[in-house]
Amino acid sequence: MITFENFSFRYEERDEFTLRDINLTVQTGELILLTGRSGCGKTTLIRSLNGLIPHFYPGEIKGNISLDGQSLLELKPSELAGKVGTVFQDPRSQFFMTDTTRELAFGCENMGFSREKTIDRIAKSVTDLKLSGYLNRSIFDLSSGEKQQIAIGSVYALLPKVYIFDEPSANLDYDATKRLAEIMKHLKQDGYTILVVEHRFYYLKELVDRAFLIQKGGIKQEFTREQFCRIPDGIRISYGLRTVYPERDAREYKAKLNVHESGSVLKVEGLSFAYRKEPDILRNINFEAHGGDVIGILGHNGAGKTTLLSIMTGLLKEKSGAVYYNGKKLSPRQRRNLSYLVMQDTDYQLFASSVEEELSLGMKEDCAEKVTETLDALELNAYRECHPASLSGGQKQRVTIGAAIVKDSPVIYFDEPTSGLDYDSMVRVSRLIEQLAGAGVIIFVVSHDFEFITRTCSEVLQLDGQDSIKNQILTPEILLSLSKQYFN
Repeated sequence: MITFENFSFRYEERDEFTLRDINLTVQTGELILLTGRSGCGKTTLIRSLNGLIPHFYPGEIKGNISLDGQSLLELKPSELAGKVGTVFQDPRSQFFMTDTTRELAFGCENMGFSREKTIDRIAKSVTDLKLSGYLNRSIFDLSSGEKQQIAIGSVYALLPKVYIFDEPSANLDYDATKRLAEIMKHLKQDGYTILVVEHRFYYLKELVDRAFLIQKGGIKQEFTREQFCRIPDGIRISYGLRTVYPERDAREYKAKLNVHESGSVLKVEGLSFAYRKEPDILRNINFEAHGGDVIGILGHNGAGKTTLLSIMTGLLKEKSGAVYYNGKKLSPRQRRNLSYLVMQDTDYQLFASSVEEELSLGMKEDCAEKVTETLDALELNAYRECHPASLSGGQKQRVTIGAAIVKDSPVIYFDEPTSGLDYDSMVRVSRLIEQLAGAGVIIFVVSHDFEFITRTCSEVLQLDGQDSIKNQILTPEILLSLSKQYFN
């Protein structure tokens, strides 16, 4: 049993408490959902539980946290490792080895287990979590879902009493998310206690025992599973929560029509690509996009979505086929000049020392006026002098979108733009994309977020191993077909 008793925490560098008077009891074997708007204190709460606070994030603590009557605040990180295990949103952040088998053994070896005990623990992890197909593989060759399963396996090998999952579905396709739900179900049936911090709930609706809404560092409300799944849409949106039933959006979808009377045209003909000594990952891809189109690129992890984006943005050269813009065949260099990519992890593309400088980076002419207009439009003016690294995930994303606007890029690509975003941030990104489309920009969106696709896209392009794939106008019928494919 986990107990938070009047627990409060203030980071050393802050004046105010991030968590305030948390009183929460979690029974052994429960699966608890922690949710709420970004910045509400969810991450701080789980850091307090897994020992990152106070050992790696010092600050002022009031109250206590205990596990089966023992104070967790008195334990060293090494003592906590065998009691509380954490699976982070990005599994790469917790990998230390380059192959899967050694990664599964890493925690046990660091705990000082004998060789025989380590082998036994790996065998149990592989058997119970069905990981035999992943042994002796390079970490770098795994998909996002496969990496996460190895991360879960490495934690499971330590046999902790408590599992913490931090935004576990953020980078997963629907099949991998189903597999994640199966693993959680298995852990729950075996009596483990599970806490999940999450914005997407659809895969948890049959697993959650209780859900807690966190607001401004405190517990705003507690729900049973039934209560949480029946929150009226108006109240749910006022809480900043995603829907539990994204498939229902398909029934209410209204097609977003683009007349295509004028504007730019991007055309792909016979595109194929293969990595060295590998079979073709893309074969004979054909599609056409017009100014104002918002095309969702769908497909399972490993289907070739990121590869297609890399070719379209000129980062990779196609094996065969061609890309045309307004009738002109484009080289990879010309594609790079034409397009802008908003990456899933925006930290990889932020280089300047201020938001204002980031938006004007690489511009040859004076663009001060346009930078100011863009900052106003994106509600970033208050942060113009701030370092991009100091911003939240949603704010960083708006900065990268702002850079694309200032550069007048006629084609913009988004790679999983709503990964880890709450409802409010998801809606904000959707509206920004709609504004860009309204200005005649061609937009491609790689996403596994059905709720976001339904809200934002006018067409879809499915990559699922077929030889020739063309884009389709998004209609209620196609959405219903997709929802059956993903959620049944």
